[in-house]
Amino acid sequence: MESIIDKMTNNAYKVLKYMYSCQIKLPDGRKYIPLSQADMAPLIGVSTITMNKVFKQLRDDNLLLPIEGKRGKYELTEKAIIIIKDMDKLEDKIGEIE
Repeated sequence: MESIIDKMTNNAYKVLKYMYSCQIKLPDGRKYIPLSQADMAPLIGVSTITMNKVFKQLRDDNLLLPIEGKRGKYELTEKAIIIIKDMDKLEDKIGEIE
């Protein structure tokens, strides 16, 4: 069942949340998203064109950075992680009153 947060947020947040959930830790401690934009689009339920626009927005908003030497691989910024964690807290609060 889709949560109230998922219903009330746009594709950018849904992409961030999905990316956060599938991160892989590198030997140097950084985490990255192993899936490409094309891989994620059908999993999130958007077109590849929409996904490309969302990625551009996330990069422009300093929420997503490409990983050097890993074509098509990205990492979430600290700013993105704070947003996701705060939205999770909000979702928990909403769950308490439902």
